[in-house]
Amino acid sequence: MSEVLKQSAVIEAPGLRFKNSALASYLPAIVAVVGAVLLTLLRIQMGGDNFISDGALMMLALACYLTAAVFHLTDLYAPSNVATKLGLWSATLGVFFNLGSWGVRWIAAHDRELVMLTKSGYGPDQMPWFFRYIPFANLYDLSLAFAFGAGITTLLIAHRKSFRFLGAISLPLAALILILARFIGNDFIDLPPVLDSYWRPIHVGIASLSYGVALVCFAVAVVYLLKDGVKTEAMAIWSSIFALSVFATVSKFSVFAPSTFGTYSASVFRGESRFSLALRADIPYVGWLLVLAGVLLVGVIIAFGKYLSSNSEAARGWGHRLLNLSLVAQGIAIVTLVSQIKSMKNVLAQVNPRQYERFSIWMLQQEKIDPARIAQFSGPELRQMAEGWVEQNGAMLRLSLNANPVELAALITAFAATLFVIIFSFRTDKLRAALPPLEKIDSLMYKTAGVSFAGLALLLMTGAIWANESWGRYWGWDSKETGAFVAWLTYGAFLHTRISRGWTGRASAYFAVVAFLLVIFTYLGVSYLLPGLHSYA
Repeated sequence: MSEVLKQSAVIEAPGLRFKNSALASYLPAIVAVVGAVLLTLLRIQMGGDNFISDGALMMLALACYLTAAVFHLTDLYAPSNVATKLGLWSATLGVFFNLGSWGVRWIAAHDRELVMLTKSGYGPDQMPWFFRYIPFANLYDLSLAFAFGAGITTLLIAHRKSFRFLGAISLPLAALILILARFIGNDFIDLPPVLDSYWRPIHVGIASLSYGVALVCFAVAVVYLLKDGVKTEAMAIWSSIFALSVFATVSKFSVFAPSTFGTYSASVFRGESRFSLALRADIPYVGWLLVLAGVLLVGVIIAFGKYLSSNSEAARGWGHRLLNLSLVAQGIAIVTLVSQIKSMKNVLAQVNPRQYERFSIWMLQQEKIDPARIAQFSGPELRQMAEGWVEQNGAMLRLSLNANPVELAALITAFAATLFVIIFSFRTDKLRAALPPLEKIDSLMYKTAGVSFAGLALLLMTGAIWANESWGRYWGWDSKETGAFVAWLTYGAFLHTRISRGWTGRASAYFAVVAFLLVIFTYLGVSYLLPGLHSYA
């Protein structure tokens, strides 16, 4: 990547013109980082009462990333100096707000702990070291840093004319990470003493920046496949398979399962508690909309499969129509889900009583009741127990968009994948012509994959050292440790096949795509779906 960054470029700013200067290459990144540091220092001086919150800054970063992506995409179809500059500086603002949000959160975390300790009677000399509050305590913090890693990597590369395409793909993906962070919620958590180590910010910081570079590598790989002539119809088949897998697994009870067909349910909370109950409320219409979108996507797979096998233009036309209709159905489902979760008042009416037995067992388990004793309860007794609890607490039940952020983020990601395929299908030949030569894209993919491999190696090493300090062992085959190790091996295989076997082009691009999917599984799937020491569920 260093060779890429050393190339000459022209960057203009008000009153300044840097030509063929190393500073020109780094100017957007420098402006974003220095601005974020100054914003953090200003937050220290002004205090938090009259200062913009880290959550508001994160939303500004999200808006800037999406705006920059639109300008970059517009520049591909209709090249314009105005679109180029607006895209570059919108991305710069996005990185500024992104890092600024993280910095302001750091100060806010320190202030919060300071107030708590002061109330407890601690003196200034007893306050913990400021380094302890670096915001890497939960998945929200990691998501902020992940999006920043993708944004800053994009800034360091996409200023060159040949690589302007990068922002059109990587910045929407960074925006998706911030959307996930929005649904996770920016509540502060108390860090367990076992995790209070200076290795925490080192390890998690390396992880987030490495993930950001891996995201950019993935974007480059997708663009390579598009430039290399992979038909958008083939991409549509794979994106449809991905969306179908999301619909089938995104809810705890699949919308395609016979017993819950057409039903989408959401986690239920009691009062202001941050922890969900073992109850799910059915959200009207959403399940059937997802079933409709799924049926349409099955039609897309069949139609495009026929087109690719027999070159049937009629099948191709029907495939694109069905793809467009599926996008509409997915969009309506997401809007319906969000609006109903935010507005639903009588949550109890949407809770299926068939869940009561399982709910009673869950309540008994929370009370640490002996499993042998729980097994002695009959079905009617369990139902009666749950009915009594519901009668007392039914009015306090509520829904929340933060219940399981992976569910909503997965639906939005499936929608985005479908949308991108539709965009790529519009004047595809013109889009391919606007992209740089295959050799340049392939070289950039190789460099970013190499950086990702090195970053993940450091991640594993620092994580092992931190684990030894906290748990007394370097490696324990925890689910997240294993996931990170497999992702690192995949990038290693990418480099090995390229160096020793001479694999380039499509083969390398497929490797990069699979490697990033493993990174995402480590980042999200392990955190929410699998038990382990790294679980955030």
